[in-house]
Amino acid sequence: MDTGGAGIFDIAVVSDTRLLVIVYAIKNVILVNSQTGGTVAQITLKGGPRRVCMFDNTMAVVTLNDKSLQLININGDSLELGRSFNLNRYVWGVARSEDKIVVSYGSPPGLEVLSMDGRVIQTFSNQEAGVDVFEWPSSISTSADGMVYVSDWNKSTITQLDSNPHVIRTYSDPILQQPYGIICGSADQVLVCSHGNQRILLLCPSTGGITSILGEQDGIEKPYALTYSPSQKKLYVVPGEKSGRIQVFQQQ
Repeated sequence: MDTGGAGIFDIAVVSDTRLLVIVYAIKNVILVNSQTGGTVAQITLKGGPRRVCMFDNTMAVVTLNDKSLQLININGDSLELGRSFNLNRYVWGVARSEDKIVVSYGSPPGLEVLSMDGRVIQTFSNQEAGVDVFEWPSSISTSADGMVYVSDWNKSTITQLDSNPHVIRTYSDPILQQPYGIICGSADQVLVCSHGNQRILLLCPSTGGITSILGEQDGIEKPYALTYSPSQKKLYVVPGEKSGRIQVFQQQ
């Protein structure tokens, strides 16, 4: 797709024919036809957008580089700015947890659960037995059973938390290197961009197993973000944060 030479930072499935695309450098959120790659609508934000999550097919939440969150309303083939609210730290990851928003911070690292009007409901202390859980919690996804999964770029780990949020387990493996984008395909399937070794990995929380499902031989290049359409069984991957491309893989 044409992003004016700017890189894509994140993507999300809106419907079987629509994707929401986050382009940081030009401060744009773009509604894209996922069958043709053409632009349907776009809107410019006050700050650089980093990550996005969908609440339903009519509303998305976007993190900005000015310590704020922006709600985006999707009305058919148009985009409109909704409510925005400021936070006290730079926000990285964002995910939906029922009717709440989970965000991750980079400095100092941590997580918070917010209401839809930006009120802090719960704060994760980032300490377990005197040890920091996160160094850079870069991306978040939530599963259908309410679990929260967080990728940590610096520690090369995936941490599973419940909705409170309390740590359930931390997953690590030599094959997991600089994880960034993360998405829950189902309650027992978590897909991860392993940026450092150019792979898409599948984590199965029930077994703790991490396996490679796509790699360089499939055209994966420093994967940065991904999203999945269950109805179409399609996986969308952004190959590097400086890329203006989206790769599409069909699940057999």
